[in-house]
Amino acid sequence: MNYNFNETLDHRFTESMRWRQPEGRSDVLGMGTADLDFCCPPCVKEATLAVCEENIFNYRYKPDSYYQAIISWFDRKYGLAVNREWISSIPGTLSAIHMAVRLFSKPGNYVLMQTPYFTPLKAGIEGAGCRFLPNPMVLKEGRYELDFEDFEEKIRQYRPSLFLLVNPQNPTGRVFTMEELLRMVDICAKYNVRIISDEVHFLITYDGKKHIPIYAVSEKAREISILIFSYSKGFNIMSLPHAMVFIANRALREQWDRFVYAFNFNYASNSFCIAAVTAVASGAADAWLEELTLYLQNNRDRFIHAVKERSLPIVPLKPEASFLFWIDCRHSGIEAEKLDQVFLDRAGISLNNGLAHGEDGRGFVRMNFAVTEKNMQLALERMTGMFAKYE
Repeated sequence: MNYNFNETLDHRFTESMRWRQPEGRSDVLGMGTADLDFCCPPCVKEATLAVCEENIFNYRYKPDSYYQAIISWFDRKYGLAVNREWISSIPGTLSAIHMAVRLFSKPGNYVLMQTPYFTPLKAGIEGAGCRFLPNPMVLKEGRYELDFEDFEEKIRQYRPSLFLLVNPQNPTGRVFTMEELLRMVDICAKYNVRIISDEVHFLITYDGKKHIPIYAVSEKAREISILIFSYSKGFNIMSLPHAMVFIANRALREQWDRFVYAFNFNYASNSFCIAAVTAVASGAADAWLEELTLYLQNNRDRFIHAVKERSLPIVPLKPEASFLFWIDCRHSGIEAEKLDQVFLDRAGISLNNGLAHGEDGRGFVRMNFAVTEKNMQLALERMTGMFAKYE
């Protein structure tokens, strides 16, 4: 491999949110928040250093190279022709999603979303004065499936203004198939429901699975959908917050442009974000991303194998995308409400309680495996010791 993911900074001392140590401790493994422990691709450092060396941070427009890099990315990766006028940007995916919910729905409207969910998305729905409408996925033989009967019945009965699609899905790691996406689009179109498609975890997929952007599904999908994504998760540029919003439907796009104009985002762009996004979208980090994906897949597979081999009373579901385990702990003997605290106290592992992802997450935890092989092995050893003492 050309890139060394085994060496990284000690993030206990880099102000990392995920690695922040509880008071009185310095040994906790940070395995919660969804970012990477690894250095960014070299092209990110080169591009941002060039901005820094100018030492001029005046108002700047986004150059043609920025737009062409994004357009080229979707053409190369998905064979999707993206028009420049579709593209706008917001400093952060959650901000973009929350703004879209507020614009394309009204207080009191229902907004449909699959569960278990990512909590800030539900908070954004409710913060807009809308009502959260769950479409629980069904766990079958270690894989979550969509419940289309419930999906259509909820839409028919409650007439939501929006369907908030998260693909790949967080926290389960599902990559939705073309057949699933076509069916969701057809149902939404039938009942005049717009789709906001959150695709922030799209960069890393495993086992031959391929992410399908909502705009690559059909012309119908492009007419009713708003696509929101970021290069942050795969290239570890979370603290260079920059999300892209694609809107192909002209009427929706004009509505969006009028809404965001007052926020001044296009006028006051962050030069570092623009440089980093242009660098990775241009293809300069493609090889780095391929090696990262192989490294993460190795982490994933070794952990799943070791848990089974050691007969630990947990079942890590095999994610199809991103770098988050959704782990079934319902037979561990640990109370659902206490799962995260027990992992912290007895194993020194900081992770997310599944209940933070709704009642459908009861008995589960979410754990980040974008760590070094050494720390992945250390987490496994600590869990083994924890469950030996817990019996």
